[in-house]
Amino acid sequence: MSQDLPFDIKAKISLKAYNTFGFDYYADYLVEVNTIDHLKSVLVWAKAKQYAVQILGGGSNILLQGNLQGLVIVNRISGIEEVCASNERVEVSFGAGEIWHECVQWAVENGYGGIENLALIPGTAGAAPVQNIGAYGVEIKDVIKQVTVLDREVLEIKQLPAAECGFGYRESHFKHDWQDRYVIVSVTLNLTRVPKLILNYGGLNAVLTSDSSIRDVFNQVCKVRSEKLPDPNSLGNAGSFFKNPVVNDVKHSALKQKFPDLVSFPFGEQWKLAAGWMNDKAGWKGVRQGGVGVYDKQALVLVNYSDVVADGLLLLEQNIKHSIYECFGVILEREPVLLGERRDD
Repeated sequence: MSQDLPFDIKAKISLKAYNTFGFDYYADYLVEVNTIDHLKSVLVWAKAKQYAVQILGGGSNILLQGNLQGLVIVNRISGIEEVCASNERVEVSFGAGEIWHECVQWAVENGYGGIENLALIPGTAGAAPVQNIGAYGVEIKDVIKQVTVLDREVLEIKQLPAAECGFGYRESHFKHDWQDRYVIVSVTLNLTRVPKLILNYGGLNAVLTSDSSIRDVFNQVCKVRSEKLPDPNSLGNAGSFFKNPVVNDVKHSALKQKFPDLVSFPFGEQWKLAAGWMNDKAGWKGVRQGGVGVYDKQALVLVNYSDVVADGLLLLEQNIKHSIYECFGVILEREPVLLGERRDD
């Protein structure tokens, strides 16, 4: 590969530092972009070369299983801007490359409520709508006004209202239908100066009251998450590895009869089951298989102790899925997005 590359593009770059599992695969080409113009330029270059393009943020919700062909663009577009404000509300735009937890911290420090429950979720602001991140009774879709994107086909900026983004439980059009069409450059949130606290989840309602502040909620969320979840900088992981399965009332009643201690939550006319509880009940918490394992404080988190490639983790995933189906008759679904072409040779 030629090293005479434009726009700070680098060839044959290890992706170990760009995914929080720390798997050491390679990208044919990689570039970190800081502006929209820079992003446009590298997209034009990749199109002229007929290279595939993969956009990465913080790498905290991906599972690499092989090298990435073509060009990997790491989105570092930054900036925080108050778009408009009233006595009760404020619209804030966060650049896609901003660290999500720092966005939450900024909002709390400025007295703006709505995302304090989403503290300490790893990743970037641009990745937040892709997965419709959520925690402690709040999802990012609850506060998104619009997502600003670059249309890769025509290289034009567009504003997509939240209602058009196909948000669901850990889902959006960005994750599927729009994956190869749009690059998120910023996210505009509707925050409030008169916060309405969401405290109906364990770990919060036992400690906080309606008189608590958004800073109290922020601090408690950080405390609970720090106690239960490993720091990706110290132990490779992608946070919650499995989605909480959603089942109908008939299935839920049958499981509740068989497992009286079943942990579940109403989800519209259905029920959301706690995947971490099921993994724990099936005996997976703290299990280690070679260089990977299940975190000993939270059975929903798979961790990488020492593996360089993802084969061991993928095997562990399949073993857990099989076990949970055998025990509960429920199919677990992976939350991190699988990237790269796996080779068996």
